[in-house]
Formats: sequence, C-alpha cells, structure tokens
Amino acid sequence: MLEGWFETDSGMEPFIIEEATSFVEAVKEMVAYDPENFGFTDMEIEWNGEDVTKLAYDTVEEIHNQDG
Repeated sequence: MLEGWFETDSGMEPFIIEEATSFVEAVKEMVAYDPENFGFTDMEIEWNGEDVTKLAYDTVEEIHNQDG
C-alpha cells in the first residue's frame, strides 16, 4: 500500500493506493494522476508502513526521464 500526501496549488492532498502490484506501479499511478505536482512538491510517502519519500522522488525522476 502506498500512502501519504503531496502539495498542490490547493494545499496538501492525501492519497492511498491499496491495491498496487509494486511500488513503481503505485508511483506511476500517482504521476499519471497529477504529473504537474507529484514528485515535484513537498511530500511524505510510505510503502507498507515504511518511509520511502526519497525513493519516491527518485522514482518520479526516473519515470520522467524515460518519458523524455
């Protein structure tokens, strides 16, 4: 389960993705949901209860680098 919050123009947006097949797939889902903000603003992210905020930032960067 990926859960946490990230900043948007409207303020903090909490989220939960309960049925993700992997961490990367869950992050991709969030990038698709809000490509302008997710991974580019302040956020705190947990994967199955473990703080993975830094890993999430790195993963978003890799996703955007792959997309060109």
